Amino acid sequence: MNFYHITIATKPHPILDNIINKITKNKECIYVLGANENRNIGWNDKANFGVKLKEVHDFIFNSNIQNEDIVLFTDAYDVIYAGNHVDIVKRFINMNSPIVFGCETTCNPDPDKANMYTNKNVKFPYLNSGMFIGIVGALRECMKNYVYEDKHDDQRFWTQKFFEYPKLFTLDYENQLFLNTYGIDIEDIKWNKHQIEYENKNPMIVHVNGPDKKDLNRFL
Repeated sequence: MNFYHITIATKPHPILDNIINKITKNKECIYVLGANENRNIGWNDKANFGVKLKEVHDFIFNSNIQNEDIVLFTDAYDVIYAGNHVDIVKRFINMNSPIVFGCETTCNPDPDKANMYTNKNVKFPYLNSGMFIGIVGALRECMKNYVYEDKHDDQRFWTQKFFEYPKLFTLDYENQLFLNTYGIDIEDIKWNKHQIEYENKNPMIVHVNGPDKKDLNRFL
């Protein structure tokens, strides 16, 4: 079993530099995909998130990647990496699910799907696609018929797969790995440059999700 940490960045970004610096200090490795696109993607660029799906698809279907391998995906421009790969893999394995996604307080991009989620008695009931980890074989099953379109929304795609393959997915309701900040009080997050603490939990990665990124400054 091999472990791969991937992200997608079509342009340089100081947050990506911060992630790479942390990973380098840990003597770890991250694969930065998408540089050949040479264009902006995201909320300010027509939300053209299809490239994220394309790059993940092409990576996991590479012939050098095996079904038993583990892939961690994190966004590149709005994520704070506060863990290490060894502990991330340990926590993932202990969660006993082929695929684990971060989750958030709001149901986007399709609020009408909120009633399809069954676990409502939690603070973060809804899937967020900015951070996930999974066994390659399970990810391949979800993406086996994927056909790229630039206008695709990655969160809509993965939400659909979450409902289509319920035995393959779980959400990180307890923030063991991932914390998405939209909809919570950013002041409740404690950060000492080495560790994140939120409600007596220590998530490995924080995602300042949504179009407003001003709260990223708190972690830099």
